[in-house]
Amino acid sequence: MLREAAIPVAGVDELLRRQIRRMADLLIAADGAGLAATQVGFLRRVFVYRTSREAEVDVLLNPRVAERSDEQALFMEGCLSFRTVTVAVRRPVAVHVEATDLDGRPRTIEAEGQLASLMQHEIDHLDGILTLDRADLDERRRALAVLLGHERAAA
Repeated sequence: MLREAAIPVAGVDELLRRQIRRMADLLIAADGAGLAATQVGFLRRVFVYRTSREAEVDVLLNPRVAERSDEQALFMEGCLSFRTVTVAVRRPVAVHVEATDLDGRPRTIEAEGQLASLMQHEIDHLDGILTLDRADLDERRRALAVLLGHERAAA
């Protein structure tokens, strides 16, 4: 599922609202910052996120990066799909994200720094792209070695 591109949300029904509540509960339980629907086997263009542990969980439907800065930085990104490793990923330091809320109203988010990294990370999930895909070759090898080492230890 992580390699699948999510389909746009055409309308909000009770099933989608329940799925989003479930995602928000999972995000909080995992002490995470963001969770895309594709990470829980739901192929819809939706993700939940929070800007801090104390912040309310927010939701974006059909998010897309409309603009990105030319300036880039290296971000250390964790992922609830790969809990045992963080990956260094070079990304634009600022993005302009357009989406809608649960009531179909347009949302615009001007994100910088860690929030920009989070937005791009979750939108990548909705496009079937993983942090490992964005990492340079040496970083990808290091992260895969950590992941494989943990898998062997659990077996």
